[in-house]
Amino acid sequence: MTDDPWDGDPLADTEPTPIPVAPGQQPAFAATLETVDDPRTDTILQTVSLEDELTLEPERAPGIRLELSGRSIQGEATNLVERAWSLLCEEQHVRDRGVRARLTKRIPVGSGLGGGSSDAAGLLAGANRLFGLGLSDDDLRALGARLGADVPFLIRGGTARATGRGEQVRQLCPIRPFWAVLASPPFAIPTTWAYGQVRKGLTHLGSDARFLETALAGGSDTEMAAAMRNVFEDVILPEKPVLGALKRAIESRGAIKTQLTGSGSSFFGFVSTHDEALAIAKGIAGTGAEVRVVRTLERGVAVAPLA
Repeated sequence: MTDDPWDGDPLADTEPTPIPVAPGQQPAFAATLETVDDPRTDTILQTVSLEDELTLEPERAPGIRLELSGRSIQGEATNLVERAWSLLCEEQHVRDRGVRARLTKRIPVGSGLGGGSSDAAGLLAGANRLFGLGLSDDDLRALGARLGADVPFLIRGGTARATGRGEQVRQLCPIRPFWAVLASPPFAIPTTWAYGQVRKGLTHLGSDARFLETALAGGSDTEMAAAMRNVFEDVILPEKPVLGALKRAIESRGAIKTQLTGSGSSFFGFVSTHDEALAIAKGIAGTGAEVRVVRTLERGVAVAPLA
């Protein structure tokens, strides 16, 4: 295949081109700093090895044809993959072009893991490669910020600190590798509701992510755990006692730190070794949550080379 799939008449013989594998986002710290109606964020973000898969191939007909498999996506008027394509069209990057997008959902929806944002980042990075758009990472992050606060982070992934509304991302030195138990209950937490509860309950927080950034740079596991906090737990756990029970089940089995992911509903429990993670996962198998063992990643969306 040539670098440009539109050279000549390639569509008769074009093989599907796997483009991105989009990693899940696992926020390790979420602190919302409140101003008048305008919540601000100071968050440490970390990608982990739970990934959706998006395969792109060119089509003759303009527009996007999205095919979904795996987990169902409910309650979204327009999938973020479709919104990302619409944005590229709006900016004249893919004018009169068409793409078939096959999305396999593995990241739980409404779990605070950034699955939709990850998919949007994957579409931007994948279309950039597939159609030879020549967009830099900075260009992709700027486009991503128009789709969602988490999207710019997921272009590069790894370990980062996000401020503002979450779209101002500064990469941090990679943390040492960790394993984690990821437990997702069979229900979602609506993001809008969660942020609304935080707005009502908080006017100011006395700490920010500086302490966690310092601990990640060279502190002990104990110091890192002490610096981690998620303010959404203060408003969500009283409303969902089952989540408190799930957190205690993970903590009691030896996790270094157990915390809600973003605005929920999943929990992660950090440990140092794969065996420790497997032992905790086995111990909480009867809680009704979907349990996985994941590891930290130092990348964002991974784009496969053109065949």
